[in-house]
Amino acid sequence: MEERKSEGKKPARQSFGGQKHSGPKPPRKFGAQKGGGRGGKKPFNKDFGKKRPHSLPQEKKEPDRLRYPSQNPYDRLRPKEPALPKGLSWDMLSSSDKDALRSLSREHAENVGLHILAAYELEGEDLPLALEHAKWAASNASRIDIARECLALMAYRSQDFKTALKEFLTVRRLNGESDWIPFIADCYRGLGEPQKAIETIRKESPDASAESKLEMMLVMAGAFADLKDTERALKIIRSMKALPGLPLSYKLRACEAEQTFLFMAGKKKEADAMEKEIEDMESKVFPEEEEEEGLVDFDLENLDERVIEDLLS
Repeated sequence: MEERKSEGKKPARQSFGGQKHSGPKPPRKFGAQKGGGRGGKKPFNKDFGKKRPHSLPQEKKEPDRLRYPSQNPYDRLRPKEPALPKGLSWDMLSSSDKDALRSLSREHAENVGLHILAAYELEGEDLPLALEHAKWAASNASRIDIARECLALMAYRSQDFKTALKEFLTVRRLNGESDWIPFIADCYRGLGEPQKAIETIRKESPDASAESKLEMMLVMAGAFADLKDTERALKIIRSMKALPGLPLSYKLRACEAEQTFLFMAGKKKEADAMEKEIEDMESKVFPEEEEEEGLVDFDLENLDERVIEDLLS
């Protein structure tokens, strides 16, 4: 909060305009540790509303054909392989992630899966080491989307946007998911190409999920702000704020973005007037963050017809 009050202006470019929510929310599982993102403040949960797979109670089911007793199936570390943290096991992976690794040999599948888990486990406390685990997983499973996703996210949070963009584009080719588009667009912003970010969103928004479209609105608003078009940025953000059923966490991010753009436009008095509103929302959102995440109103499923066509065209 001191940033907003001390100097009376915002940095030239914010990630999605959000102070505490920097970067889009990833569409897949594994969940993100707290910390990271382009603004260095609030991260995003790599899972539109679900808990991390290894925090879920294990369901009783048929024995998995890929079940291993050891923490690392290989007898010794291979060259450049980072040591795995204690306490990780194959059972911590979700069923879908195990399925994604089944094209590998048993030992190799477990090794790659454990390094992916290690990356997400270490992300909040040692991002450089998390990145090393992600690089190992991706280099040893280059055709596995969850390995490339892991590297893309760790590179993104490390602000290595060139690597992150390459990996996100690869993931898109591997699984065809549109929900990574907000990340791809934001990487273009990080590389100083806001117009490319806007073009990417305009092209891809119709196929994305409702929540991804909200993320796209935040990215596009930030891209217009990068281009010094704060009026267009404010129009997008204010329209997003007015959406019926918008979850409070998104409304907070929109308000923070609006305040950022007001500062950028030289409207300090209007920006300062939003401080109390933002503080009130922060006190409501963060204590119950786990419950708030993932609450996307059903009406937003039609966001492309009612909002995207007008605002993102």
